[in-house]
Amino acid sequence: MTSRRVIVNADDLGWSVGVTDGILMAHRNGIVTSATLAANMPDAQRAVALATAEPALGVGIHLNVCQGRPMSDAGTTLADRDGLMRLTGPGLIARCLLRPWLIGAVLAECEAQIHWVYGHGLRPTHLDSHRHVHAFPPLFVGVVRLARQYGVPFVRWPREQLCGGGWPQPPRQQARTARLLRAMCAMNALTGRSLRPTCGTWGIAHTGLISEDWLVHAAEAIPEGITEIMTHPGLVHDLDRRDTRLLDSRQRELESLCSPAVREAFARQQLELVHYGHLPSPGN
Repeated sequence: MTSRRVIVNADDLGWSVGVTDGILMAHRNGIVTSATLAANMPDAQRAVALATAEPALGVGIHLNVCQGRPMSDAGTTLADRDGLMRLTGPGLIARCLLRPWLIGAVLAECEAQIHWVYGHGLRPTHLDSHRHVHAFPPLFVGVVRLARQYGVPFVRWPREQLCGGGWPQPPRQQARTARLLRAMCAMNALTGRSLRPTCGTWGIAHTGLISEDWLVHAAEAIPEGITEIMTHPGLVHDLDRRDTRLLDSRQRELESLCSPAVREAFARQQLELVHYGHLPSPGN
């Protein structure tokens, strides 16, 4: 075991057949060690069966209260008239600020998704969320409570502090998102500390821009401790541009995560690739 451990997580397992298949390819042929399941998305049930057959893959829950069909009656308050959620992260937070009672509905939907995952035989390694909404302090408190209630040992800590220089300039909006998340993490600093084993999450400001060069640079810059790298690989033949901006980038990330140059860079730096299930549970 080295002093530098890296969790390479692929978000959006179950989003579509193509996304699921791409994530599993990035695990079998690349450096992905972990994935998070969007339980309310169309390919979730097939994804559970396929992921269960991959014993080296850690599987957590990608709490999704922004897109897709809600799994709870309370969650329908987040949906449009056709029954689908179509919310940005800031849009959801703004709704919760204007209507604080919606926080309960959001957490009820999160609980329904956790319950579904357990009901389908998975023991999730951790929780994270689509569009990072679990970082919003009133929701973070509730998500930590749900993690403890259901025995989920860890929660993603979406604080990004890239080490060193030489990183590409992120788009302005994504850089703003990373700054906002750092501020929220500062407010959440005393909440659920035992459930936050990493020093942070990389890939937030560069979502959709992660490349072979980015990953090689990350391997050289990873600090001591445990760092999560958030990725979005996938095959995109069954995705709609109206539902996600991450189309061509998913294919590029898939190729980058499977690149021999990336694997060699991680090996050269003697980084230990792990998932949340490899970490001691809180209190142990």
